Amino acid sequence: MMNRLNIKSMFAAVAIASVTFTSCDGYLETFPSDSLVSTDAITTLQDVETALNGTYYSLKSASYYGCDFVSRAEVGGEDVQTISSGGLRTDTYYRFTHRQNNSPENLWSYPYAVINRANVLLNAIETGALPTGDELNNAKGEALALRALCHFNLLITYGKPYFVENGATPGVVLVKDVLSADDLPGRSTVAEGYEMVINDLEEALKCIGTEVKDGRFNSWAVKGLLARVNLYKRDWDKAFSYAEDVINNSPYSLLKTEDYVAAWSGRYSSESVFDLEISDLDAGDREMFGYVVDPEGYAAVSNTKEFEDLINENSDDIRRNLLTETSVKGRTYMNKYPGINGKTAVNNIRVIRLSDIYLIAAEAALKKPSADQASANKYLNAIIKRAIPSASDVTATEALVLKERRKELVMEGHRFHDIMRLGITVTIIRKTKNSSFKNEKSKKEVDVTITVSNKDIV
Repeated sequence: MMNRLNIKSMFAAVAIASVTFTSCDGYLETFPSDSLVSTDAITTLQDVETALNGTYYSLKSASYYGCDFVSRAEVGGEDVQTISSGGLRTDTYYRFTHRQNNSPENLWSYPYAVINRANVLLNAIETGALPTGDELNNAKGEALALRALCHFNLLITYGKPYFVENGATPGVVLVKDVLSADDLPGRSTVAEGYEMVINDLEEALKCIGTEVKDGRFNSWAVKGLLARVNLYKRDWDKAFSYAEDVINNSPYSLLKTEDYVAAWSGRYSSESVFDLEISDLDAGDREMFGYVVDPEGYAAVSNTKEFEDLINENSDDIRRNLLTETSVKGRTYMNKYPGINGKTAVNNIRVIRLSDIYLIAAEAALKKPSADQASANKYLNAIIKRAIPSASDVTATEALVLKERRKELVMEGHRFHDIMRLGITVTIIRKTKNSSFKNEKSKKEVDVTITVSNKDIV
């Protein structure tokens, strides 16, 4: 029997996302005017812009990029661990204790809410009733990119890695049209999912412009996402080509060593290929990742001892200046979410950062059918020597690239996905169920074929 998706839970999430977020202290915060949910409501270019704003806004929920999508990937790896009672917000991801009755559904329902918003807009554009021109074309490209981003995130959350049976394993539901609450689309394969994601992004490139608009997709962000998607697919040539295009031709540049630490306290930097801006309005919900990890907030996480040793390998590493003490004596975490104007819930979420693109280029250069050692060396050393200007050049290897990904991208939502896409097994220290969060520990192996229970697919 074909697996089916019950769409009603998705529409419940859309309804919630169109009206309110609820904070932990119980007050309700209304959305901006972005709740265009009908194709018929989109009749002007201003309506198009409002619909796009609403689609981007939905990405920022604490149940998606605002917290859960990032925290799952961090505490699921070997570099970040849950601590203290605040860790209840990350503990299910940390211990891999998903069951049918406790598996978080938001990482499923919220991306589909964004996808449905994008499809409403795309459907309105396809009717041909809106004024044509560059503005409409750009909006179409952004909507396609947003739909691709969410489908890709669903694939890496609920599907097996592409290399398993070359994508022939069950993936997720691919939603290309506006759905009604009674629709029951079937589940596609991982390969079919990647095909749709790449098609959407390639189609977006035909429409979208190069102009930098903070917090929005442009053609460079689309190419950056294509580099990431192809890296996960193990199409090394395309991953390298798209990454190198962004590195060599886009307006973005690596942060200078002297600017690196301060950049995390600001909004957009020279590396911000695609950021999501969490504002005071968004952060009325204190479940945002910055507050969840803040020692004066929920104090949910710390570095592991293994990561402490890794980041302290070289005392001159500028990234060590991000180390901040947690609420537990003797522990630290990498504070990439220091907050703005004293509000730790208010930060930018770095969805696509140029440093990641450099490391994608380095990894793909090594793994291409015709390996390009010189390029791999160049892009890896650029990241290492920005962090440690006195460092000597290294000859790039896969192990060195992956090590640098851990150092450079920690707390940005990548590590668990790297473990899965690479098919590697890592030893992770996990506290026992009845531990005090201080002493008792047990070893647990992360299996690349972990099955995530999803009660929405029946």
